[in-house]
Amino acid sequence: MTTELRMCVIDDIKTVVQGIANQIDWTSYGVCISGTASNGEQGIELIKQTEPHIVLTDIRMPKVDGLEMTRQILAWFPRTKIVFLSGYTDFEYAQEALRLGAFDYIVKPYTPQKIIDVVLKAKQSIEEEIHETQRYREMERKLRESLPFLRQEYFQLLLQFRTTPEQAQKRWDFLNIGLERERFIVMLTEIDQFSEQTDTLPVQEVELIRFTVHNILEESLREHTKGFVFRDHTNRFVAIFNPSDAYHADVIAEKCRENVNKYSRYTISIGLGEEVQEIHQISYSYSQAFAAISYNFYTGGNTVFTYRDLSPVHQTLPRYSPEKEKELFYCLRSGNLQKACSLVDELFEEAVHASTPPAPEVVKGMCDELAFLINRVFSEKLTRDEMEGIERYLYSIKNLSSYKLKELQENIKELCRLGCEFIQKRHVEDVNQVVEQVIAHIRQNVSSNMTVNDYAKLVYLSGSYFANLFKKVTGMTVTQFVTTERMEQTKAMLLEGKQVQEIAQALGYEDRRHFSELFKKHTGMTPSEFKQLYIK
Repeated sequence: MTTELRMCVIDDIKTVVQGIANQIDWTSYGVCISGTASNGEQGIELIKQTEPHIVLTDIRMPKVDGLEMTRQILAWFPRTKIVFLSGYTDFEYAQEALRLGAFDYIVKPYTPQKIIDVVLKAKQSIEEEIHETQRYREMERKLRESLPFLRQEYFQLLLQFRTTPEQAQKRWDFLNIGLERERFIVMLTEIDQFSEQTDTLPVQEVELIRFTVHNILEESLREHTKGFVFRDHTNRFVAIFNPSDAYHADVIAEKCRENVNKYSRYTISIGLGEEVQEIHQISYSYSQAFAAISYNFYTGGNTVFTYRDLSPVHQTLPRYSPEKEKELFYCLRSGNLQKACSLVDELFEEAVHASTPPAPEVVKGMCDELAFLINRVFSEKLTRDEMEGIERYLYSIKNLSSYKLKELQENIKELCRLGCEFIQKRHVEDVNQVVEQVIAHIRQNVSSNMTVNDYAKLVYLSGSYFANLFKKVTGMTVTQFVTTERMEQTKAMLLEGKQVQEIAQALGYEDRRHFSELFKKHTGMTPSEFKQLYIK
């Protein structure tokens, strides 16, 4: 690094001053002469005005000698390098100047090169000091910039790991944490439905959302107490604050929730731990806040949950009616999806809407068990290939990393839907097969006068049930279908040139007139008119 430095030359001998100042090309060495003086008093004024890096001066001068000038200069400008020009008789005097802080001295007689060498030596020392100062300032700047991250790292360690009071307080002063040393509450905040709302947004916009929520939380806390906020996860923030004598922690948390809802397009869920006294106990409040915020499982968000209100000791396991569970399985076996979904809603209503809701992970366990039982019901009815998709979905439900009550409920109903669709499809196929079997018989025996019950017996069903199935599949009653088939065969036989009487008898109609009326009703024309239209 090369820096142009300022230098003053002070000596009561004019030729010495002019020789040093003017006859050496100081600019080529990165030094400029900022002024000259002929005595110590003038020299001190010159130094005050120009603040030189280097002072080259005689040690004995009128009015103010070198020692006094050294004391005054270094008091004002401690980094200035003072180099004395001295004779052999001034050696002890020069040594005293060095003890006072002068940089070096040159003994007369001296050559220009000797002066250049000592000035460059001073210049190098100054540049090293400047470099060291810059390096130190850069380190300070980096430290200031990294302090928020160091504080965050410190608190994350306190949150995750139990430690001793001594270890916890070790870095407190160094990190300049703006909190009181005792009484702490941890508040955990999550941005609701964050992944769903930001999946399609650019990274910059996602970061802006996080910054906005972070900033609102900091400002909201600052209005009521001292606190520190940092990001703990993609959509989660941790706030550690001292309790306020004027505001209850619940009120502060609620204010944070309101402000985020008011000043951003997002909502948050907050879990609030209980107060702890010491720094090393912060992890206890954090674990409580973590447990509390998990209860947004029930609301879906925009709510404050306090650990104190959860009363985990008095919680009961989720329970629902075994009879309703059995009814659900009956519905699944028959493919009755609508009733099955209704029963799932009833089971959830019974299980989780207690005065003290069960812990979310307990409800998740209940859902996993119910999903397993539903899967087993379907496995009794469906093929291996049909079960593959259902079992994949079952696996995805079981391995959910985050979940809400409504989502779990919908997942269970989706599992029901997947299985019921296969059962309904199979039911339709079975029904179609039964109806197709009867239709084939009708076409092969179109002249027989069988009743609906006769056809039902062919497929081992009751008459009424078969009649309903037949109409559902074909859109016609059995009688309408038989008549339609007979009329279609009549058309074919007429086109073959057969007589009406012959056709009527072949199709089981004894009354020719009745047969002709049926044909006209079906086709809009009499058999004779049909023949005239199509046979030329």
